[in-house]
Amino acid sequence: MCLSLIEATRKLREFAQDTSKIKLTSHARERMKERCISLKQIVCCFEHGDITEGPYMNTRGNCQLNVSVRTAGEYITATVAIKISENGESSIVVTTFKE
Repeated sequence: MCLSLIEATRKLREFAQDTSKIKLTSHARERMKERCISLKQIVCCFEHGDITEGPYMNTRGNCQLNVSVRTAGEYITATVAIKISENGESSIVVTTFKE
């Protein structure tokens, strides 16, 4: 079952406080480098951003969403999968882009 909008927002704020729970895919790292997006901007998305799409269940059974924020004069969006398992919770940044 996927998280509600309020629950997902709460989780994002929690992950921003403990950045060890924010994982980046290799694709996300490549896009960050290509688009000059810093990890600090990604954390800002988690901390202050608004969910603009989702949350919905993705094909891997995780709750996925897009979160956007204006940071450093630019609109940044991160596609995030929230993974909840027996070992705890974490987030996976799938990709990121500027609008």
